[in-house]
Amino acid sequence: MQTGTISHAETQTARVASFDRFAGGAAIVTGVLSLAYAVAFLILKINWLADLLLAIGGLLSTAVITAIYQRVRQTDAGFALWGVLLGFVAGMGTTIHGMYNLTNDITAPPASLHDLSAVPLAIDPRGLLAFGVAGLSVGIFAMLITRGGQLPKALGNLGYVLSVLLIALYLGTLLTNNDTHSLAVLIPGGLASLIVNPAWYIGVGFVLSKSPRAS
Repeated sequence: MQTGTISHAETQTARVASFDRFAGGAAIVTGVLSLAYAVAFLILKINWLADLLLAIGGLLSTAVITAIYQRVRQTDAGFALWGVLLGFVAGMGTTIHGMYNLTNDITAPPASLHDLSAVPLAIDPRGLLAFGVAGLSVGIFAMLITRGGQLPKALGNLGYVLSVLLIALYLGTLLTNNDTHSLAVLIPGGLASLIVNPAWYIGVGFVLSKSPRAS
């Protein structure tokens, strides 16, 4: 009976480690995709590539959020659950956001709607999910990380910075009608996509991959 119990516990630990490794890899890939998205969108101006990278990164981020939730839920179960729900919605909203734009890149809409940046997305108006809700989710997890100690405090502090930048980016796109030439969009968007977002996801990826989860 004891042998069976130990075997079951070992199996559960192996499953936990397996998902952590997957989520860690997903986090690193998401960070790299964030940087590639910034280059494709801001520098190369290749819209279809930027939209594809955004969609893939959004989907992978849901695995990252799940892994962080499992690490910090003991600190405050309510906030952890709220954070993972917001993060999941934000991740899927980002995926839908990217795929909506990619679909229109592949098959051009009617001429009257060709400038899609002037038309808010019904599912994600002005990046409400991709930027605003994502920023709130990261902020909640940053608070739990700094309070709980299961993950490095520096990672939590970086999360606070990313949270502020994402929310500022959402407000910038909202107030400027998504004017990509406005400093209100360029500054938080550039800092988030080029520096802080990649650093956050790659940092989370290394921590999840190398640091064993507490029992």
